[in-house]
Amino acid sequence: MNISMNERKAEAQENYQIQEENIEKFERITVTKKLLKYFFAVGAFSFGYNFVTTAEYVHFKIILKDVGFESSIVISVLFSIALIALCIGAIFGGIINDKIRSKFGQRIPSIFLGSVGAAVLFIIIPLITQIVNNKITIFVLLAIIFTIAHLLLGGAYPAWFSLLSDLFKKKERTLASVVITIFSAAGAAIAVIVFSMLVDSGFSWIIWIITGFALAVGGVLTCILIPRENPKEPSDAKLSDVTKIPKLIWKYGGLPWVLLLVVNTFWGFGSHLVETGLVDSLVNRFAAQGTTASLASNILMGGYIAIFLLPVIWFVNRIGKIKASIIASLSYAIFCLLLSLMKDFNAIYYIIIIGGVSNILISTLQIALPADIVPKGREASFMGIFFVFSTAIKPIATLVQGILLEGKETVSSLEIFGGYPWSFVFASIAFVIALIILFAIYGMKQKKKIMTIIQKSPS
Repeated sequence: MNISMNERKAEAQENYQIQEENIEKFERITVTKKLLKYFFAVGAFSFGYNFVTTAEYVHFKIILKDVGFESSIVISVLFSIALIALCIGAIFGGIINDKIRSKFGQRIPSIFLGSVGAAVLFIIIPLITQIVNNKITIFVLLAIIFTIAHLLLGGAYPAWFSLLSDLFKKKERTLASVVITIFSAAGAAIAVIVFSMLVDSGFSWIIWIITGFALAVGGVLTCILIPRENPKEPSDAKLSDVTKIPKLIWKYGGLPWVLLLVVNTFWGFGSHLVETGLVDSLVNRFAAQGTTASLASNILMGGYIAIFLLPVIWFVNRIGKIKASIIASLSYAIFCLLLSLMKDFNAIYYIIIIGGVSNILISTLQIALPADIVPKGREASFMGIFFVFSTAIKPIATLVQGILLEGKETVSSLEIFGGYPWSFVFASIAFVIALIILFAIYGMKQKKKIMTIIQKSPS
């Protein structure tokens, strides 16, 4: 008797669900000393790296204003130079790292030279800002230092990012990503508190020294704790590949990687608007003190991240990373919409619960999701590209935010176009677009698996 295609699809879907349940049932994570060491290794670098992001995203304007740069345009130019250099460093650094074979292993040279080299440059910044008096000279020297430092840091990042696929099995990557999120949040929280105290005390120039030491220590610890291993097979990656990036993405990653890169771009756009605007929005919309706003948002969000840590691990492993990404995009979109609609400062204490869950989901999946599908032998170059897609959009997000806020920083509702409420609306739209694309990826994934089962089943 002939079986219809619909019946075969239904049967295949049922078989697939049974297989997924069996995999979930029998595939468990065994926590060993080796695994814990690797967790600490990947977390150490992210801890130090978040001192850099805190210095540049939260305190960059204040630091430069303290040394005489009042122009927002000048400050934006320096920040843009840093981001562009970071992206260029990540692209070339990823390709170079895929080719490295050394007595120290494949990843260690890039992580060590990138983190320590950038750290040294950050540490000498106060020598320039405190000793040199000419503003033009200071600007030129800072531009050079930021360019070189971020090229080096960009070179280290893809090598570190690749450790997710190097050191951990697929089932372990969600937990590893959560560990990274915890270390990142801890680094950012400590940096925010210490840096705020230094700014209030008039010692903002010390921020760069602390940032440099934190980055160096984190990078060195990572290098000490990871194995000195080289891949058995040679890499066919070469520097000329940078001119063929779209072709290589399609060749080695296919449509899922292309769509995932687009998703990461919209995630980067939306999250950047929130990260750079959340505290300032509370201060300007509700006349709150900066410390109060920070405690009610960033610090409290960190607390919720700790509370929901274990449930998130279970949730992502239970439903899968693509489904979890869909939920993450939806929850973050709702979080942003609620930020735009809030009428009273006290509402943040409730809204930030959704923000905490959304943040840990997005932060975890941005690391774990690409690690699962990265092409073998191209880990660093593809991880570097993934990082670039979320970073390169940030200057555009900053520009959009600047246009929306121009002269309207204190606007507290959506009744007037502009201000922080509309900035959060744009962020929400970005996550909704990512949500739609993720639905497409999930549909493609399901179709592929079902057709594979159909082809293998007897007619």
